[in-house]
Amino acid sequence: MKKHTRGPRLSLIAAVLALACAAIPTLSSAQKVYFPPQPMPTKSDAGGQISVQVMEVTGGPFSGGAKVELRTGTLTATQNSTAVIYNQTLTGDQSGLVQFQGLLEGDYIVEVKAQGYRTVLEDASISGGHRNIAFGVMMIPDGPLAKNGHAGGPPAKALKEMEKGLQAMQVDKLNEAEQHLKKAQDLAPKSPDVNYLVGVLYMRRGKSAEAREYLQKAVDAAPNHTAALLALGEAEMKQRDYAKAAETLERGLQLQPTAWRAHYLAGVASYQMRDYDKALEEAKAALASGQDKTGGSLLLVGQAQAALHQRDAALATFDQYLKDQPKGPQVAAVRAAVEKLNGPSGQVRVELASAVSPGGAGKGGSSSDVATLRMSGDDDAMEIAELPDLPALPLTTETKWAPLDVDEETLVFDSSADACSLDSVTAKVGGRVEELVKNVDRFTATEDMDHTALSPLGLQVSHETRQFNYLVEIRKSGAQDLDVQEYRDGSVSVQQFPAHLGTVGLPTLVLVFHPYYQPKYDFKCEGGSSWNGRKTWVVHFQQKADSHSEMLVYHVNGRFFPVGMKGRAWIDTETSQILAMESDMIKPIPEIRLMRDHQLIEYGPVAFTNAGTNLWLPKSADWYCSISGRRYHRRHSFSNFLLFSIDDSQKIGKPKETNDELQKN
Repeated sequence: MKKHTRGPRLSLIAAVLALACAAIPTLSSAQKVYFPPQPMPTKSDAGGQISVQVMEVTGGPFSGGAKVELRTGTLTATQNSTAVIYNQTLTGDQSGLVQFQGLLEGDYIVEVKAQGYRTVLEDASISGGHRNIAFGVMMIPDGPLAKNGHAGGPPAKALKEMEKGLQAMQVDKLNEAEQHLKKAQDLAPKSPDVNYLVGVLYMRRGKSAEAREYLQKAVDAAPNHTAALLALGEAEMKQRDYAKAAETLERGLQLQPTAWRAHYLAGVASYQMRDYDKALEEAKAALASGQDKTGGSLLLVGQAQAALHQRDAALATFDQYLKDQPKGPQVAAVRAAVEKLNGPSGQVRVELASAVSPGGAGKGGSSSDVATLRMSGDDDAMEIAELPDLPALPLTTETKWAPLDVDEETLVFDSSADACSLDSVTAKVGGRVEELVKNVDRFTATEDMDHTALSPLGLQVSHETRQFNYLVEIRKSGAQDLDVQEYRDGSVSVQQFPAHLGTVGLPTLVLVFHPYYQPKYDFKCEGGSSWNGRKTWVVHFQQKADSHSEMLVYHVNGRFFPVGMKGRAWIDTETSQILAMESDMIKPIPEIRLMRDHQLIEYGPVAFTNAGTNLWLPKSADWYCSISGRRYHRRHSFSNFLLFSIDDSQKIGKPKETNDELQKN
């Protein structure tokens, strides 16, 4: 028979931070991921059995009442030599499981139907050695899947063609990529991901006008499609529409502040519009990322400084460029510029004659970003050679669907900050966490949840949203244990979550710093930095190898899989409050194909004015997971807090923010 390969279904993540009194590892203290046991058919003495698990495209059970018909294929004749004709239709329940029992040996056809979904046909055979057959089918919508007002991903066939096209582009097989993407366009012409990839293809071919058209379609369909926004900004740059490019890139940077390439291009656009202050700001942001290996950002910093008549700063920057790029093609021209700056007048204006060439990309997808600089004095001019080419336009790939691992991320630290005293920092922040546990025996909030399922190459498969009345309880349990319980709309049921995939307890990651749990981790103060304008200490943590206090545990078919955690926290230097925490798993768990678990939690002040209490509570929590070949991103946002123990009637708004967008500095 034809079988569907189906991994375990993710159903619940719980963070019940209480240490059980037992000799075994204390699983009750952990964030847990529960995979309920897969339904297994039982042998029937009356005959064979076929079990069909009907699933959503996200992997959760299909609860839409699918009609599952089992009918005769080629049945073995009975002992009376009379052909048996079998036909039975059952309707799936909330679990999506349908079972046919008492079946004779032979071949059957399984047909699964649901209104608005594509019909699925499978064949199955009952024989002496195979009397109990079980498999799953995935229901794919006929058109865009609309759930809670949000359009879903493209149909399965379109998604398959998109991924083939993306893979071909990654190895520079552009003709092959075009064939697959044209098929995807025919299947899903309005999909933002399809239009994004087509736009990228045209960018790789050097056809910026065509690229801009399709990238604009992607952004129109999905205004927060970060990759499409950044690519559109680059296409607009190539069209020399600098004002529009600056606007588009700014929108993209609001969603992805760490995109150095976008900062660089925004700087070039600002330079072209003679906004040298903005050009300098963006060039410095691109440079601070540490990701630009071309030298272009540093060169743009020098250009902007020269244009602003910051002679000494420009000379220092150009000198740094010559040290960093001793064999670069711009060296001779930069030296000439330095000589000019050191000339009698010292008044040198730098003009960017052509920021990005409108021409085609070179072999291998090079974007051929050409910028010719003209430095002019009182009565003469000289040209600086072309700016270095940027790498080819980045694509959404497996490595791009989630943030970098915390140990791979490059952070910029404040070299002028005082020395960090780790013992003092951890002691003070531990006290702050104890205050939280002491003061918050119960609070409620409104929780908005945004869930996205992604394909293996990071393309959106489906998108759902939910809103809950959120309640959390933190209580002491035993001598040195804590118990945290969370409820949504008064329930802990997994069925209420998008894709029946529950994420519970992510905001309580701060308890890593509670004095009860600090001995289970190794800490290192990495240096001084900032978060949303606040000066911070950045403290790295990693669970000790011999520790049994796992903060994260996956539960699959009755078995627990502890997951070691590492991460870092941004701790306010003045208040010792935790502003944000980021975590990753120490190593994959091959038994359940868990390849990635990444969390990013931000906290903010909540003022309960009637009681004179100011607490730091979770503001948002982002979770990324790659398991059993599936990838998910979910964002929790909290507002309208109510503290029962202090004020059972006062409602307040969102935690205070210093910036509109989440940003690490």
